[in-house]
Amino acid sequence: MAEESGAASINGLKEAIKCSTGNQDLNYYMGGGYEAGIITTIFGPSGSGKTNLALLAAVRMAETGKKVLIIDTEGGIAAERITQMLQNDLMKTEVLSRLLFFQPLSFKDQEMVFHRFSDINWDEIGMVVVDSISMLYRLELGRADAIFETNNSLGRQIASAVELARRRKIPVIMTNQVYSDFGKSDGVKMVGGDLLKYGSKCLIELQKGEGVRALLLRKHRSLMRENEFVFKIVGKGIEKVDVGASAVSEDAFASSDAKDLFGL
Repeated sequence: MAEESGAASINGLKEAIKCSTGNQDLNYYMGGGYEAGIITTIFGPSGSGKTNLALLAAVRMAETGKKVLIIDTEGGIAAERITQMLQNDLMKTEVLSRLLFFQPLSFKDQEMVFHRFSDINWDEIGMVVVDSISMLYRLELGRADAIFETNNSLGRQIASAVELARRRKIPVIMTNQVYSDFGKSDGVKMVGGDLLKYGSKCLIELQKGEGVRALLLRKHRSLMRENEFVFKIVGKGIEKVDVGASAVSEDAFASSDAKDLFGL
């Protein structure tokens, strides 16, 4: 459950409320966890672990007794994966009942889910997960006559999520796809561009390596990390990898297409 991490500071400002990532080492790297009241966007290529990170945080939140609203646009979340992540197998029924799924089949359906936010009892909700914000958007762009309206719709959805996070003081975690910007030297780009970049107060990039993943904190309101967080995906969630011991190199992340059983 989200807990205040400190007392009020000068000018009436309070320290950020943090929610567990589901892994103690990642909590430390993230300065206590995912920040409530903002959008955190996790982006990276297919198989880099985006869904795993979002789902792990959702399961840990549900284990505290809070409900989690999950907008699953890709149909990639399985009940079996959720049960693997449980800290206590006896909580399976309770945790599954606290995960509230919406599964839109089109971009218009996705927008309708955001429109229905006003119908939800948010007193019981501790987190919102959108996995992913961009898949149906990309499909709509591929066949839309009105690209301008499609972009406007995405902007409205992000604005709704920003307002929800701030008003209810809960974390909103979105996953996002990437594409290669050929001819540019600064690597991959997030789908949705500036809409997601400026709507998210925290940006996390994931990269794939040979059996491991690297997490890079690209944007944060209070943290600057020069080093990446290297991890592998395991049954219970994720596990930190000692970079020195495994001799992980940048070339390994850049060239590998390796996937494992849970590399969502």
